[in-house]
Amino acid sequence: MRVRWHIPAMFIAAGVGLAGCDATDPSGDLINYDAAVVAADGALEDLEMMHGPRLGLSGVVFPALIGGRPDCPKTQDVFLCDPVERAGIEYTRAITYRDVSGQAQDAYDEATTNSIEYLISVQGERGREGWSASIDRTRDFGVTGLLDGGGAVTWNGTMTGTVTRSRHFDEGEARSYEIQSNGSVIDVVVPFPREDDSWPLSGTITRSLTITRSNGDDSETRQKFVLITFNGTSEVEVTVDGETFILDLTRRMGPGRHMDRRGGGGRGP
Repeated sequence: MRVRWHIPAMFIAAGVGLAGCDATDPSGDLINYDAAVVAADGALEDLEMMHGPRLGLSGVVFPALIGGRPDCPKTQDVFLCDPVERAGIEYTRAITYRDVSGQAQDAYDEATTNSIEYLISVQGERGREGWSASIDRTRDFGVTGLLDGGGAVTWNGTMTGTVTRSRHFDEGEARSYEIQSNGSVIDVVVPFPREDDSWPLSGTITRSLTITRSNGDDSETRQKFVLITFNGTSEVEVTVDGETFILDLTRRMGPGRHMDRRGGGGRGP
C-alpha cells in the first residue's frame, strides 16, 4: 500500500536532517511511521557522510581531513582522527586513501586518490519536538570512482546501530522504543563534484530494525525492513512493510519544528 507521507528534512548534528510526515490515509501502522523516522534519520546521516572530504560538504562532519593534519594522525595506512563533536553528537573516524591500484596513500591527493574507506562511529543524544533518542551507530563505508571522470562516484558499505529511548510524541501521547538495526548502502551513486541542488542518482539504503516497545511489565518486539530508494530527485521513497513514505531532501527546518500532518485524517508525530 502506498501511503504518501512527506518527511521534510530537519537539521541534525551534521547539518542535513530528518523528518516530518504527513499522511493521507489514517489506517497506516504508526510503528511503520516510527520506523521510517528512525531509518530516515540514519539515512540522512549516511548521506551527509557521502559528502565528506573533497566530495562537496567540507568543514561539517569531516573538517579538513587531509593527511598529516594534527586532528588525523596517520597510523600505518590509516588516518585515525580525533573525535569531532557537533551539537551533542560525537563522530570518530578512521580513513584510508587508495590509488587506482588499491595501494594505501600517505595523504589524500585529488590527482591520484581513486577510493576512500571510512570506519565511522556516531554517538550522542538527538532531540527535537516530536522525537528524541540516544544513538550509537557504526559505519564501514567506501567510495570508489574518484578518478573516473564520469561526474559521479559510488558508495557501498554496511552499518549497525542502537537507538535507545526513542520517544515519538503525538498530541501529548508518547511511544517509546529500543531499536537495534543493521543495514547496507548498495551502489548509491552521488554526483561528483557535488552541487547544492544535486541528489543521489540511484542506489538504495536498507535497514533491518528490531523494535521493542515496553509498557510496564509488557513488551512487544517487531521486525521492520526499511528500503530507501534514490532516483536523482530530492524526493525519495522510504518503504516499510508495504507503506511508502516520501523523504523530501529540500525541506530543511531548524531544531524543534514538529512533523506537520498535511493530509487530514490519521495522526503522525
